[in-house]
Amino acid sequence: MSSAFAFRKGDQPEKIGAVTLLLGASLTVLVASPLGTRFQDVEAGILVIDISILGIFLWLSIQSTRFWPIWIAAILGAEVIVHVALAIAPEVVPRAYMHGLALWGWFAQLALVIATWRHRRRLKRLGADAPWKS
Repeated sequence: MSSAFAFRKGDQPEKIGAVTLLLGASLTVLVASPLGTRFQDVEAGILVIDISILGIFLWLSIQSTRFWPIWIAAILGAEVIVHVALAIAPEVVPRAYMHGLALWGWFAQLALVIATWRHRRRLKRLGADAPWKS
């Protein structure tokens, strides 16, 4: 729902963010280990997706006029740290690893909703909200 809201009500940066988060979530389901071994070790496929999404949000934070992409990039950085933490301390309970990854994903979705809502407020108040830096 958050990606649909951002895609429908946002401008280009919000739409890129929405598609990125939705695609990332969809790909994560596809690359996760089989059920019996899921989250037992570092999920390399999910880590690659998380790093890729982090890169997109870092690019958005540099190219767009918006402040929110850096917040989502920070959230995704924390998610990548969860992967690194499991590599350093492999005795972490798999369920804690799974929830640690999922928690940050929910925060990213919430940030996108708030960002889109704020974009709509700026449009209403100012009549325009330039999406990209000149």
